[in-house]
Amino acid sequence: MSKQFSRRDMMRGIASGAVSLAFAPTIFAQHGPPPGKIALRFNENPYGPSASALKAAADATAMGAYYPTSISNDLLGAIAEKNGLALDNMVLSSGSNEALQAAFVAWGKQGKIVLPELTYSDHLDYARRMGVELVSVPLGKDMSIDLDRIAAAVDDSVSLVYICNPNNPTGMTLDGDKLRDFCRTVGRKAVVLIDEAYNELTDRPDYTSMVDLVREDENVVVMRTFSKIFGMAGMRVGYGMARPDLANTIAGYVMAWPNGAGMAAAYASYSDDEFIGFSRAKILKGREMVNETFRKNGIEPLPSQGNFVYADIGRNATEFQKLMNARNILIRGSFERYPNYSRVSMGKLEDLEVFDRVFTEVYNA
Repeated sequence: MSKQFSRRDMMRGIASGAVSLAFAPTIFAQHGPPPGKIALRFNENPYGPSASALKAAADATAMGAYYPTSISNDLLGAIAEKNGLALDNMVLSSGSNEALQAAFVAWGKQGKIVLPELTYSDHLDYARRMGVELVSVPLGKDMSIDLDRIAAAVDDSVSLVYICNPNNPTGMTLDGDKLRDFCRTVGRKAVVLIDEAYNELTDRPDYTSMVDLVREDENVVVMRTFSKIFGMAGMRVGYGMARPDLANTIAGYVMAWPNGAGMAAAYASYSDDEFIGFSRAKILKGREMVNETFRKNGIEPLPSQGNFVYADIGRNATEFQKLMNARNILIRGSFERYPNYSRVSMGKLEDLEVFDRVFTEVYNA
């Protein structure tokens, strides 16, 4: 393991400073999976944050008495430059989920929101509580998002369309050009919000992303997060990219300020190409390991391009989840309307070797 990825050296350095208390063992015990458990349930990247992110977070924490000021513009400026955008195209939020909630509330005041019936949903209950009317469109027979059927559901009463690409929990990715055509066509009637939380893990990130439509001033919003490939789920930093008027609309409903330590870590890791490559390689290897575990047990998983795998295991996934939990493996249970589908997130490769053994034993018991 290269020096960049050595947590031991990093922790020694941090422990020598005033911020060492934040990283003491008693504090660590409050984060991550329970002792003795392997967590494969929340689509996290257990290899992050990077060493550069940890150092930046520690430095920022040492100055935690002060409100973060320029770091937000520094971070957004770096993201904007990489994507050929300007600062007024950018929105910063506490994880992408906050910006998603803000967008749903903002456009939910103007009309209905159309989305696939099985997709990322943590922001949906919040939207419903805010009085937003959601219209769910069934998936295709192959479990893919049915763009034609969604387009047919968009009329004058609809203000926003939500597409998660790759979709969660299926992991399936829409063809980039087909999605572009959809965005341009449907965008004449409603704003199209593309959630790209897992974009960096797709086979062709640039082709799959709709950022080029933002550059073209289309009626499109793209959301991203530092929670996945950057391994910063607990540090809560996300961002949106959109035409300035759309970005301003979302920003007007964002409530929280991302924390300074999180933003500093995000800024440090955004250009850390070595760590990004390291994380991507580990996650893709882990994904293939989970696919192989399913296949050797006679289960064909859906073709995922995220950091998780979704498969019909032929039995109730929530009941199976309980059996795996009893063997110290934490996975997701059933999602609505798909009781037999199980989602397994990526862990460290050594954890996935344990998963392979335990899954096979429990499944064939």
